[in-house]
Amino acid sequence: MNSGPKSRALFNRAAKVMPRGVTSNFRYWGDDATLVVKKGEGAYLYDQDDNRFIDYRLGFGPVVLGHARKEITERVSQALSMGNTFAMTNEYEISVAEKICKLTGIDMVRFANSGTESTMGAIRVARAYTGREKILKFEGAYHGFHDYTLWNCYPPIPGAGYRRNPILIPQGSGIPRCLGDLVISIPFNDVEILERKVKENWQDLAAIIVEPLLGNQASIMPLPGFLDHIRKLCDEYGIVFIIDEVKTGFRIAKGGAQEYFKVKADLACYAKCLGNGFPVAAFGGTKKIMDEIGPLKIAHGGTYTGNVVAMAAADAALDLIAAGELDKVDAHGKLLMAGWKQVLDKTGVPYVIQGPAAMPGIVFTNEKVCTEYRHWAAGDHDTYENIIEALFRRGVMPDKDSREPWFISSAHTDKDADFALTAFEEAVKEVIG
Repeated sequence: MNSGPKSRALFNRAAKVMPRGVTSNFRYWGDDATLVVKKGEGAYLYDQDDNRFIDYRLGFGPVVLGHARKEITERVSQALSMGNTFAMTNEYEISVAEKICKLTGIDMVRFANSGTESTMGAIRVARAYTGREKILKFEGAYHGFHDYTLWNCYPPIPGAGYRRNPILIPQGSGIPRCLGDLVISIPFNDVEILERKVKENWQDLAAIIVEPLLGNQASIMPLPGFLDHIRKLCDEYGIVFIIDEVKTGFRIAKGGAQEYFKVKADLACYAKCLGNGFPVAAFGGTKKIMDEIGPLKIAHGGTYTGNVVAMAAADAALDLIAAGELDKVDAHGKLLMAGWKQVLDKTGVPYVIQGPAAMPGIVFTNEKVCTEYRHWAAGDHDTYENIIEALFRRGVMPDKDSREPWFISSAHTDKDADFALTAFEEAVKEVIG
C-alpha cells in the first residue's frame, strides 16, 4: 500500500534529517510506503491522510489498553504538575514497584527506560552475582538492541550451520565479534541440546535468558516442561534464570509468563505493556540477588529511570490490568484465532496458528507445530506478507513483518473482530485464491 500525499510530504521532510526518515529501522517500509501517523484512539490508528486502521501492531505491542487511554492520560497530566525528573525517588515510583511485585510475585525491582535497558541490567546483575561472563540464549530470540544479545536473532538458514551446534551470527554490522565469545545459542525447545550445552559450559555461564515464547517468531510456544527444565538446570548449576517478559509481561496474564506458564525466574525483565506505550521498563527478581545492587556492589543507574511521567503512566496502567482488562484482550484474540482457522481451513494451504490469545501468530508451514526458529524460518513468509498488504488496503493493520504476532488490546471490540475477519477472508482469497 502506498502512502498518501500528506504522509509522503512529511516523510520527505523526515528523510532529510533522519536516516530513512525514521527513528527505528523497523518503521521504514519504503520511500513510497512509509506512513506518518496523525493520531491513535482506542483500537484505531489514523495516518496523516486520515486513513483509519484497526491497529493490531499497537506500537510493537505495548498499547494493551488502547491508544490515548483516558485513565492513563489523566494521571500523567496530574503528575506533570509536580515536575518530572529529580534524581530522587518519587512516590509514583514506589507505588509502581509495589504493584509490580504484587502482580508478578517478584521481591524487588529496579526501573529502566526500555526493554533493551532492562535486559542489559539483568544480564549485568547475573554476571556480577555469579562471577561468570557467558550467557546462553535461543535461536530466534530477541532481547533488545544491545550488542550482548544481538546474535542469532534471525540467522540465515542454512547459513547458521548444524542445529545441534549453530554458527553464531551477529544481527548486522557494527557488533564486535569478540562479544560473540560470551554468547552460546541453541535451538528453542530442545531439552537434550540444552542439557549438553549447560553441562559443557556451566562453569562460565552466568545466565540463561529466554523469551518464554518466541515473540519475534510469530509466538512460538514452549513445549510442556521446557521452561521448568531450564529452571531445574539453573538450580543445579548455579546459573541465573532470566525470563525476558518485555513482550509477555502484563499482556498474557496479570503476572505475565511466570503466571501463565507457572514457572519462576531468578530475574525478570519488563517494558512495553508496563506503561501502555510510555517509555518505562523494569527488571526484578529475588531479594537474594536484587539486594546485591548498590554502591561498591553491582552498578545500575540512569538519569531518567523512575521519571514521574513514566511512573504515573505505569501506575494507572497496572491499576487497569489488576482490575481485569486483560480478560477483554484474551476474548478478542480467541475470536480472531477461531476466525482465522475457519478461513484458512477452506484454502487447503498448510498453516499453524500459535501463541496465547493476547498475541497470536500465523505461519504458513508444513510443520504440524512450530517449536523452534528453524521451523518458522522454513515457512512461506511471502504469502503471509502479501495477505498483510491486502489487509492494509482494507483498513486492518497487523505488522507486515511475518515475525511479529498480532497484538490485541482491551479497546478492540467484537465489531472490530468481525470487520478484521471479513477483511482477512477477502485478503486470503485475493492472495491464495
